[in-house]
Amino acid sequence: MTQRIGLFGYMSKKELKDYYWAYADILRDIGVNESVYDQRIMAFMALKLLIDNDKLKFNLEFREHFGLSDALYKKYEAKDTQSTFLNIIKDIENLGQNLQFFTQESHYNPDESQNILHYLNHFKTFELERYILELPNDYLEHVLDIYTYQANFTEYPKEDYKDLYEKTISRMKKLSGDLTGQHFTQKSIIHLMCEMSIEDIKCKNKLAIYDPTCGTGSMLMESAYYFKQKAKIDDIELYGQEMHGQTWLLAKIFLEITGQKNIIAYGNTLTNPAFSDGINGDESFDFIIANPPFGVDWKHSYDKVLADMKSQQSHFFTVRDEKNKLVTPKKSDGQFLFMMHIIKLMLQEARRGKRAKAGIISSSTLISTGSNTGSEAKIRKAIFGEGIVNAVLEQPNAMFTNTDISSHIWFLDTQKSENIKLLKADTKEETLFSPHPSPKDKMKNSYASSDIKKLKKYLNTKRDYEYISKTVDTNRCGINISNEIGFKDTSVDVSFDELFGEFDELMDDMCSLYKNSKLVSYE
Repeated sequence: MTQRIGLFGYMSKKELKDYYWAYADILRDIGVNESVYDQRIMAFMALKLLIDNDKLKFNLEFREHFGLSDALYKKYEAKDTQSTFLNIIKDIENLGQNLQFFTQESHYNPDESQNILHYLNHFKTFELERYILELPNDYLEHVLDIYTYQANFTEYPKEDYKDLYEKTISRMKKLSGDLTGQHFTQKSIIHLMCEMSIEDIKCKNKLAIYDPTCGTGSMLMESAYYFKQKAKIDDIELYGQEMHGQTWLLAKIFLEITGQKNIIAYGNTLTNPAFSDGINGDESFDFIIANPPFGVDWKHSYDKVLADMKSQQSHFFTVRDEKNKLVTPKKSDGQFLFMMHIIKLMLQEARRGKRAKAGIISSSTLISTGSNTGSEAKIRKAIFGEGIVNAVLEQPNAMFTNTDISSHIWFLDTQKSENIKLLKADTKEETLFSPHPSPKDKMKNSYASSDIKKLKKYLNTKRDYEYISKTVDTNRCGINISNEIGFKDTSVDVSFDELFGEFDELMDDMCSLYKNSKLVSYE
């Protein structure tokens, strides 16, 4: 099969991935630093996604008037392709079509505009104007050709859109040599988190899902897809917050293209939580899913967070010590703050009389780090004491792309419990995880559907299974899951008499072999 490439005639059909490198070569040629390739590439990817899904009135075929009518083209036409394209981009707010969820109240957005198209060319997201101006006219035309004829999303499966960001970032970070900080959540983990809540969700006609650190919305989209397929729920609303402008915008684009009703707020959840009172202050979430960043410093937000905790309407589950002083997590890791935000939301929802569930990924240290008298131990004791932690799973290593760090999943439920079920997936008693079907970088392991079924059984049953699961009470300040569950001793006791007997037999055999060897002469 062949494909037209502008003025370059015909060539073999390219795989979608090839366009990344083509644009990267141009950026290298004009002296752009490799560390910012991804910004440019994703900006044009965002445009092309909207174009190929019929969400914009123009396209990138500059030789054919950018797909505009003659009358509309004259409005933007200038001396060359670069100037004409700039005029189009500057007016992009007025060039949308077939949009469903691309308008949301301005307090959810990076600026005053309610129109999400506005942020395709904004200093907090993608500075398309600057990216266009840095390309000489002939280079720009080459880039437009690349995205027109090589980056074709018209037949790209919509359920895979959520993976595009990871693929783009991974390729560009490898190119620049920066592989840090990108720990994407694989689908099987999301499926397990959803499956643990599905029995309660099946009876709902409408479902509201929230992710306080939503990134490009992949966990929201995958959980919505899972509940739609498994629980047969069509009326699903997605809510999230993201502090990085580019990923916030991509989340809005992916959700628009896949037709998911959503509100994705821009901003820092810890200092400006958009959904601190639920949905519009009078409705609540049914399911919360989150993978907060591990080990992120929050000392620059300390004063604001502390002031929030001291207020009458704090957005966090607050803990005070024996002297009535506020207890805060260590400033070098903000994981606990996200946990405290989620728990506050869930307790609010319990007061509304609505049952809610949550699945939260954490590092394995969050549940046990520090001394028994330290601040995090006091926070854990208060959280456990609320009875909201239903179960905690210790995951196997190698579940994320760029780290083999061990991790836990906390399962929260507003239907309170006096006990916590602990489960260890990496056990010699039974296989509870599988090799990943498409291993990548450090991500080697996964959960097959059969694994999820078994994990769910162990997490939900009241019975404990030796070396696999254990039920503990909530009156504690820390839990070491591996130590609580224990390890099966597979060593065999051997007496010294037996050991020396075996040694003597071995020596006799060696001597006999030596004497009978043809290589040995006694002459």
